[in-house]
Parts: sequence; structure tokens; C-alpha cells
Amino acid sequence: MQVQFRMNAKAPISRFFRLFFRAVWWSFGVAVFAGLVLRWWSGDHFFLARYTVYLMPWLLIGLLPGMIWAGLMQHLRLATVLGLSAAIILGHHAHLFRFSQETSSRPAAEIKVITFNTWSKNPYADRIAQVVQNHRPDILLLQEINPKVFNALLTDLHGLYGEGDVYSAYAPALLQAVVSRYPLTSLEVFEEKAKAQAVRVELPRGSFIVFNVHPLWGNWLRRHNQLKALIEENVLAEPGPIILGGDFNTPDQTDTYRLISKYLNNAHGKAGRGFGFTFPSQLSSFNRKISLLPMVRIDHIFLSSHFEILTSYIIEDSAGSDHKPVAAEVQLKSI
Repeated sequence: MQVQFRMNAKAPISRFFRLFFRAVWWSFGVAVFAGLVLRWWSGDHFFLARYTVYLMPWLLIGLLPGMIWAGLMQHLRLATVLGLSAAIILGHHAHLFRFSQETSSRPAAEIKVITFNTWSKNPYADRIAQVVQNHRPDILLLQEINPKVFNALLTDLHGLYGEGDVYSAYAPALLQAVVSRYPLTSLEVFEEKAKAQAVRVELPRGSFIVFNVHPLWGNWLRRHNQLKALIEENVLAEPGPIILGGDFNTPDQTDTYRLISKYLNNAHGKAGRGFGFTFPSQLSSFNRKISLLPMVRIDHIFLSSHFEILTSYIIEDSAGSDHKPVAAEVQLKSI
């Protein structure tokens, strides 16, 4: 009699949890599926669609266990909704998990490009310099670097290329800079076009244009329109090779990313592996820095078809910044 009473007491509790999990996963599944449909129908114009895009890979953490649970509980409609959403997300990111090409079979890289948002509150020029020295980029794009840190960084980078000079162009109004193995010329600064800095880099066999950008976080439509204006009015006006890199504050499934990808190739999308998350690498709170697992990929390197993209990767050492640097090794085709 006592055993039967205990079994009867457990039954309502078990039923309550089944109903609770079912309600939670239905709410979650419908919200995610609606966000994916809205994204397909209207792009980034709805709040739900935008944040579905920002969190897209992480939604799998809820979708896949929910799908398995719904299948085991024989809630077939719920399993279908969760499974369709998971399949859409996996389909969008499947190309990032390609098999890597053997290093020995790749041609030697001619140019290594790194973009690095160093964070405006980061005082560690020596740590930034150490990352740069470890990876020795031919072209380095810097965002959120104040004059004091930049001057200290240039001092620390003396001898980066052996006997060769270190060339640089600094845009103090933007807190952005380009550092190069090759001679470069500052062309223009576009404060109202995604905070873009344009320079011309001179190689022994030709030249190319670099746009270093950092559109502000916040109003997504303003950011989109500024980048659209830069692409259509400046980038596409250049007939030769183009590198467009920086902190775009936009992940890889947005309208803005797709707009740029119509004209330029994304290095990580073409030759990187994995999700390639770059932000946030750490959190500053009460004068303490807490390391974090980055959740979004908002730092990008885009290149015109004049370049062959050999590989792209995320540099794990953020040197005190809240962003991880992104590197790409490329070869310039015949100009």
C-alpha cells in the first residue's frame, strides 16, 4: 500500500515536468522557426529575425536536445518544428566544417592580413605587439587604438620585418590604423561611411587598396546603409585589387554581410574552419577582466577576386582586447 502511494505521488510530478518541458520547447521552437522565416521573408527588419541571426549557431544547444526529447516522448510535431529549425541552421554553416587542405599542398602565401580591434580601453601595447610579432602580418588593420597605445606599439614593432621598414597610416579621428610591410599612402577617411580608412599599398609588382572599417554598434539600418554607400560609391569604383577588413559589428548571416559578399569574398567563409567566433573574448567588470567564450563572428576580412584565399583562422590571444584577431593568408593573382 505504501509503495503504491509513492508511485501515485510521483506520477503527477513526472507529468508536470513533461508538460513543462513540452511547453518550453514549443515556445522556443516556434520563436526560432518564426525568426528564421521572418529572416527569409524580410531580412533584418524585424527584431526577432535579427537576434535569431546573431544567436543562430547557439540556438542548436536548445534545438538538438529538444528534438531528441520530443522524439523519445513521441511528440512528432514538436520534433518536426525543432528539427526543421536545426536543419536550416546547420545548412547555413555546413561549409565552415570542410576538410582542411594539407598545408604542404597549398602554395606559399604572398600576403598575410590581420584585422584586430584592440579595444579602446586596452593599455597593453606590449601584449598587442607580441601577438603581431608572433604572426608577422604583411598588412595589419587596427581598430579602437588610441594615439598613446599606437605610438608605443610602433616602437615595440621596430624590427618586425628585419632590416625592412615598418610603414603605417593612422587616422586619429577614427582611432584606426594600417601597418604594413610595404610602402603605403593614406587616401581618404570616411567618418560617415562605416568609419572607413582607405590606403594604397605598393607591392613590387603592383598596388592594391585597403579599406579599414569599424561601423558603430547600435542602429543596424544606419550601419547597413553606411556600408552600402561605401561599397557602391568607393569600393566598386576601384578597378584593381581590394581588401576590406575590420570590426563590422555584423555577423555572417545578416543582410549587410550578404550585401558585401555579392562583390567580395570573405576569407573565413572561403578558407576558414569552424564558426570563427571573435567577440566577446573577455568581460571587464570592477577592474577585473574575465575571459569569455566568444559568441559571434563580427570581425571580417573581405577580398576582391584578384586574390586567391589560401587559409583563414582566428588568433586565440586577444592581448587584453574584447575581440580576437582574424588572420588570412592570400596570394595576389596577376594584376
